[in-house]
Amino acid sequence: MNLKPLLCIVSVALVFMNPALGAVSSTTGTVVFESSPYPLPSDTSIFVFDEQQQVEFVSSQSLDFGTIAAGTLVNSHYVQFDPESPSGFINGGTITFDGIILGVVTTTAYLNQDLSADSAGTSDSYFGLSDSLGPYPTGDDPDARGLGSPEDDIFVNLGTTTLVIDSLEIPGGVTDGNIDGFRVFTAVVPVPAAVWLFGSGLIGLIGIARRKKV
Repeated sequence: MNLKPLLCIVSVALVFMNPALGAVSSTTGTVVFESSPYPLPSDTSIFVFDEQQQVEFVSSQSLDFGTIAAGTLVNSHYVQFDPESPSGFINGGTITFDGIILGVVTTTAYLNQDLSADSAGTSDSYFGLSDSLGPYPTGDDPDARGLGSPEDDIFVNLGTTTLVIDSLEIPGGVTDGNIDGFRVFTAVVPVPAAVWLFGSGLIGLIGIARRKKV
């Protein structure tokens, strides 16, 4: 029995069996996916990166949009506009996630919130990538982030997979190092049982084929 077609099928099946679990799936406009939590400043791009995946939501994390029950598994993502110039304005785009949007944090106080009531440290240390990476964004003053300009305009449609950014702005004359940044929580995408069964069955067929060939 020729195993090559089966191996190709199993390879495809394994890709689908390993879902992104709420990761960013696509972006449009000026929004760019970045694997690093410290993208270089840019006047022309808004960056989004994935943070911790499949973590329990803690009730002491306040939200600007949405309500999430304590204990709910969430995936965390971070969006930031860090212009290279002292000030900047940028038109936006969209971010589509694999999981539905459950909540968004946009205010500085909430982004810097102490979650010690849940023994979880700070919002960054719990939902972010690592304490060793330093505070977001790019190691600058955390108090200089969040959305505050009248031109900071996002559209959050809870329960959908796409977030729309109309525009972001760092006004002139503000404290150096100001950065627009916010955190998005999405639902964990479960792996359908049928996919696992399908993949297991294909792997079983390969085993049978090998035994027959021997």
